[in-house]
Amino acid sequence: MEHKEEQTMKFDSERTGTGTREWAEVTENIQLGCVNDCLYCYAANNANRFRRRDRAEWAREELTRRANMRSYPAKEGVVMFPSAHDITQFNVEAFIKVAKLILAKGNKLLIVTKPRLDIMLRVMEELSPWRDQILLRFTIGSMDAGLTALWEPGAPSPSERLFCLRVAGHRGFAFSVSIEPMLGGVEETLRVVRMCMPFEPESVWIGKMNKIRVRVADKRQEVLEAIRRVEELQRDEEILRLVDSLKGNPAIRWKDSIKVVLENNKSGGNRA
Repeated sequence: MEHKEEQTMKFDSERTGTGTREWAEVTENIQLGCVNDCLYCYAANNANRFRRRDRAEWAREELTRRANMRSYPAKEGVVMFPSAHDITQFNVEAFIKVAKLILAKGNKLLIVTKPRLDIMLRVMEELSPWRDQILLRFTIGSMDAGLTALWEPGAPSPSERLFCLRVAGHRGFAFSVSIEPMLGGVEETLRVVRMCMPFEPESVWIGKMNKIRVRVADKRQEVLEAIRRVEELQRDEEILRLVDSLKGNPAIRWKDSIKVVLENNKSGGNRA
């Protein structure tokens, strides 16, 4: 418990930013593209918008010059790495090399991933000497394998991600959960929380699917129907019902998309 409380103090700061700025002061990435190919991906949308990579090509992984860095300075606050791609078989060796450079200078490292068991075992083995400087944050937007297959076609299954929570705890790493974006509504989100809580995550962050009409480029009929379902399930009144259902759970943190709903409706909620 003492270790978890220390990690909370290191990583769970009160920040005024939105998006990644709610979690970290600094973000790092070492590649363009991501094999997960999540339909809602902000990084894919931005890459297409600024003509760095066509949206249809986002699943192609390509290391950037940042993967070749030879040193890393000490930074104020938390470094989130990665923030615009995942850790995969393609980039895991480069990720470990850069993570070690970041940690060697005493930086606090937030590792955000939709975890693959084999990759995480390798990462935890290599970074074990610095585990007191690390917080793992595993993204699980739904326990419904059908939903994750639609929205996150290249990502690991929900059950594999959930199992990684158990493994991280056994390996002595502090870990947390991100239910952002929520892939379903209140009941599905509560299901994810119920499935995760027995592993005692340091925190559970919850956020809506943001800018869904802008970021989702896939126009297949099933995707358009899924968009409408998400919009219906994540209406303000449903979000307020979710907040009310989770009152009293000290692990819950609300992302900016939820805070906006609370502010607009002048409601309360757990501390972010």
